[in-house]
Amino acid sequence: MTAGDGQPATMTRVDVLDTLAPMLDEQDLLVTIPSARRHFREITRSIIGAEPAHNTFAPVVLGSISSTALGLALAMPHRRIVALDTDGSILMNTGILATMGNERSPNLTVVVLDNEVYESIGLHPTHTAGFTDLARMASGAGCVNCSTARDVDSVADLVGKALDDGEFGFVVTKILPGHLPPEWGRPRIPGDTDGVEDKYRFIRHVQALEGIAIYDVRFW
Repeated sequence: MTAGDGQPATMTRVDVLDTLAPMLDEQDLLVTIPSARRHFREITRSIIGAEPAHNTFAPVVLGSISSTALGLALAMPHRRIVALDTDGSILMNTGILATMGNERSPNLTVVVLDNEVYESIGLHPTHTAGFTDLARMASGAGCVNCSTARDVDSVADLVGKALDDGEFGFVVTKILPGHLPPEWGRPRIPGDTDGVEDKYRFIRHVQALEGIAIYDVRFW
């Protein structure tokens, strides 16, 4: 697949996730696409042989990943927050670029998986397959430390710096289309959870980290 600037993508989504996962620990909070959350869980099992901490939240609404991560970053400025977003999600909510550009939360790092297609609905091209450059859009909206990675070494370098430099960071990773390996897809594995249970596990994890109570207000 060729990027909008004519340079071919060489990485897969799994390449980016495998590079990012060892950089994070249970003290960090990750907001991600649902399939990536499953992959992080499997990586943790393979590394430590145990259930991972529930520090990963996966909203299912397209366009809500970076905005959710920004809210967490503003509420907990002492904690590293990572958004693992997609090109389609960013394009659905481009206003978040301006909000992040004005806030410039130093504890927030946004990593965009840009495969230039809406993969889940039939590989229809996104605008990044043409002339749209998400890193330049973010920079124009006021975001700082905006970059594009096209290989695993660049991902390790750019994301590593973004996580440790104490500043806001926005890294677009150009990847090939392709679903995660089938062992992380449906049907669900024994003991797997759904989005509702995951949400409450994430809330309880934040409560334990911060020593606070988070109340779920419901209207009957």
